[in-house]
Amino acid sequence: FIAGRAWKFDNVFSALQSEALAAREGVVLAVERGLTNICFESDSLQIVTALGCSSLDRSFIGPILEDSKFLLLQITGEGFAHVRRTANEATHRIARFALHLGTPISWFEEPPDFLVDVLFEDCNKWFLRV
Repeated sequence: FIAGRAWKFDNVFSALQSEALAAREGVVLAVERGLTNICFESDSLQIVTALGCSSLDRSFIGPILEDSKFLLLQITGEGFAHVRRTANEATHRIARFALHLGTPISWFEEPPDFLVDVLFEDCNKWFLRV
């Protein structure tokens, strides 16, 4: 675990907009921490595809995606990769936690207690595959 952030976004009108905002926050967090050589993961194929596209996005989430693309230029690595929803449980737990927040919260190096078991499972899955 390197870092995580929970943030309750106001005035969000679709799941796609929420996914775009979450992706941007992940990139912002990485830039703030000076992290490099990163591959972000998302279970939203539409967001992953849009962030990998070099043309200007004129959709209703375009400004969010364009911000993310600009920030990604500051990070070396693979950008965004699509993963199955079942492989993204930690993200969904953070999102559920954020529903009850009044202000954003970030974690660095030590994960919050509600993530420990899912992170442990993820690490063991990768270890057992090798």
